[in-house]
Amino acid sequence: MKSNFPSQNASNRAYKGIREMIFRYELIPGQKVTYGQLAAKLGMSKTPIINALNRLEQEEFVISSPNRGFFIKEIDIDESKNLFRIREALEILAVEECIRNRNPEGLKEIERALNAHRNYSLTEFVTRKRYALDSIFHSKIAECGGNKNLSRLMKQIWEQIYLRHRIEGIPFRRFQQTPREHQELFDAIKEGNLVKAKRVMKKHMSKAKEVLFKAIQKNKEPYELPDLIE
Repeated sequence: MKSNFPSQNASNRAYKGIREMIFRYELIPGQKVTYGQLAAKLGMSKTPIINALNRLEQEEFVISSPNRGFFIKEIDIDESKNLFRIREALEILAVEECIRNRNPEGLKEIERALNAHRNYSLTEFVTRKRYALDSIFHSKIAECGGNKNLSRLMKQIWEQIYLRHRIEGIPFRRFQQTPREHQELFDAIKEGNLVKAKRVMKKHMSKAKEVLFKAIQKNKEPYELPDLIE
């Protein structure tokens, strides 16, 4: 019997490759993509590309339109509101569990992530890497609490929110504010002050949500996105 492992491996490589392109902002939310263009870009045949796009559509990172093809799926305001409600609840739970189970090594990991994000935020460029470093800081809080399922859910929600909106609508001043909010949150966790930590987290989420909603609304303005260049 002929093994289908090679085709599965190719499909997995295509899936990871396209996701990486979305993460690096080489594929922009709202942009049209085609099998042929992606196959040429990733150096593989169309079949694994098709399988990868179908898988990404199930995960809501791309969307297909009859007679038009595939597009990188852009988040809308209603969906972002729903996802942010979930994210805030998860973040508060992560803070509770982190304070209850905090340990020296866990606190060191959070502080390392805090410093990595702060140091990168000194640059004046708005990139997906900045979002990734922000996400790592929050994930380290969840990991400190010891709940792996919570960490996994937070990562999924983060990806749905931040990989599906255009980043050019986010004002740079927001990225200057975030490290200070992270520091305040870390200090409260380190002190074991649950009331303060939850208050800071809620304020942090409120500001992030407000900025994101404004960016999504702004990005509704007419903007011609290029097709993927081979």
